[in-house]
Amino acid sequence: MNPVWSPDGKFIVYSEKGGGPWCLLKAITPERQPFPLPEVRIVFRGNRYRFLPGGKALVLMQGYWKDDPNFWLLDLVTGSLRRLTDLDTGFLMKSFDVSPDGKQILFDRFRENSDVVLIDLPPR
Repeated sequence: MNPVWSPDGKFIVYSEKGGGPWCLLKAITPERQPFPLPEVRIVFRGNRYRFLPGGKALVLMQGYWKDDPNFWLLDLVTGSLRRLTDLDTGFLMKSFDVSPDGKQILFDRFRENSDVVLIDLPPR
């Protein structure tokens, strides 16, 4: 699901259902050969990864819904994963993008916060 081509066209990153709300991050070459990635789990919904310019790193949105929604940097050369943000919990994020220079992340963030109540009155 959610295939994204690397900027140099050498491989495609995609998500593979891993059980529950989680997916595993995978990659494959155009010749159908696996491209090595460290084991990374992401949540099933929304856009969860974007390449940085140059294609040597991915920005990942990790965390389960409102519990720990943060961005991480996956270095595709070393396989290391580094946390980029420390955002407050309680917000949902479904999508994001990275600026063309790779210095900014633009993301949606909203809070489910409605006060709707159903009052079931007896018939008259």
